[in-house]
Amino acid sequence: MAPHSGRLLLGGMLALAVAVGLGRFAFTPILPVMQAEYGFDAQGSGWLAASNNVGYLVGALWAGTVRDDSTRHRLLFLGLILLVTSLALMPATASPAVWNLLRLVAGVASAWIFVLATALVIPLLAAAGHARWSGLHFGGVGAGIVLAGLVVGWTVDSFGADAGWLVTAALGLGAALAAWPILAAAHPHVPASATAPTARTSAFPMSLLAAAYFCEGLGYIVTGTFLVAVVRATPDIADTANLAWTLVGLAALPSTVLWSFLAERHGHLRVLVAAHLIQAAGVALPALSNHPAAVLAGAALYGGTFLGIVGMSLAFGRVLNPSGAARVMGFLTAAFGIGQIIGPVLGARLAAEGGWSLALLAAAAIVMLGAPLLLAGHAWARRRAVGYSSTTITLPNTPSVSISPIRAEE
Repeated sequence: MAPHSGRLLLGGMLALAVAVGLGRFAFTPILPVMQAEYGFDAQGSGWLAASNNVGYLVGALWAGTVRDDSTRHRLLFLGLILLVTSLALMPATASPAVWNLLRLVAGVASAWIFVLATALVIPLLAAAGHARWSGLHFGGVGAGIVLAGLVVGWTVDSFGADAGWLVTAALGLGAALAAWPILAAAHPHVPASATAPTARTSAFPMSLLAAAYFCEGLGYIVTGTFLVAVVRATPDIADTANLAWTLVGLAALPSTVLWSFLAERHGHLRVLVAAHLIQAAGVALPALSNHPAAVLAGAALYGGTFLGIVGMSLAFGRVLNPSGAARVMGFLTAAFGIGQIIGPVLGARLAAEGGWSLALLAAAAIVMLGAPLLLAGHAWARRRAVGYSSTTITLPNTPSVSISPIRAEE
């Protein structure tokens, strides 16, 4: 890879580590200590997570309307400032209302960074002939989760939740200061042909893809929010909580490249179905056994699938309707985002009524439901379209498309 592309990739990874790995998922190891120190229940933690996810949905749809470079860069810079500031202010109050507001702001800022940094990095990598490396850009999320599990997890264990938020803000600031000069110099130019209207390529119903993606959003976020709290609440394995979350990040790091590789060769439909089933098993394992090996295996299966499902689902939608890519991305993002908002609140309610095992098993069942929804869409398309097959949902030689999220220039 050329030095310029390597530097650009580093900037993108750092931005995503700030946006999601720290901005969203540092909350996971901080949460159980924060609950113990401030005395709020699982339902309160569910609303905190939901507030962040509401902000993320708003921010993603907002960023998807950006068309010009100058606005993109301004919003990205503002997102970095707002995110780090919102993290640093969490210890300044003990008010749940203010916490929810700060997490809402953090969600908006996280989405701005994620979407706009990706819209800068991916086209430039593709133009430089390094599209196949674009999956590593999304590995920045995994890198941020590793930092959250190791550094933030150790900090909260040693010094408490407030210190955890301050360390998260400091890590985010350092990564943002390193990422911004690189991204500020990035100015992709998309050829007109790249956005030319293209006929719909498949009879696969978009509504069933959106339903499956909604299930993923609703189910995955339960583990993403509560895994550390679940493990800490189980005496025999409480000391593996931060290790489990670190393993989620380590598994996520290479996952987008792996799933893109598999989707190119076997079709997005087949691989998406497999990923839903694997993730469902990972979510269920800690509920079925409190053996450390089961918990860590569940963390690895979960971490190794959630980014892949996101990337492949969005790529699937763009293949189904290339002429309406921006509209499709907005529709799918809304479905996923609504699921993310409901998931933490529903998971916390189920945990309050029947324990964490009930919440995790319900989340696993919802993620698993995505598989038959996708297969039902495949069956529908086969009945409605001559020549349809699962391999029509393949993007050979275009891996940057197969893993990219909403792109602001579309």
